[in-house]
Amino acid sequence: MLSVADIMTTDVFTIRSSAKVTQAIALMQKEQVRSLIVEKAVKGGAYGIITERDIVYRVTAKSADPATMMVCEIMKVPCIAVEPELVFSAVAKRFAEAGIRCAPVVENGALIGIVSVTDIIKNSNVKDIHLPKNWSQQVETALRHRRLCWGEACDLEQESEVGRKILQALQPRA
Repeated sequence: MLSVADIMTTDVFTIRSSAKVTQAIALMQKEQVRSLIVEKAVKGGAYGIITERDIVYRVTAKSADPATMMVCEIMKVPCIAVEPELVFSAVAKRFAEAGIRCAPVVENGALIGIVSVTDIIKNSNVKDIHLPKNWSQQVETALRHRRLCWGEACDLEQESEVGRKILQALQPRA
């Protein structure tokens, strides 16, 4: 079973909590990342995180000036951190429960990486699925007719057979 250490990204970009949001945006653009880990403000303190969503929802949507706003005003601190030995299915569960998309990987208080939903998806052990050529059209038609059902208690109709097969193939193996 893969652990966080096996799937994490070790290139982690950090920023100080006293930096301006414009600096965070510039660093995100330069490094082409969607989040930055905010350095600990004090020794023994907690890491924070600032994501593109934080910037959009807490700055841009409120017409705030990113040149005058500091990272500490919009970051999440403390942020949920994960341990490198955690299996990635447990990380996915933690992400779902907390409603987050990424987390710093911390070992003995030191930042060693970052793990995201993208890392989880890239490393998921899903076998190749052979789809019919018109799969996209079939799913679209089924959705339009509300016949594709994603819940456990739903009765699937014939048109959603493709959707059912896909869901079965994507279910984690016990």
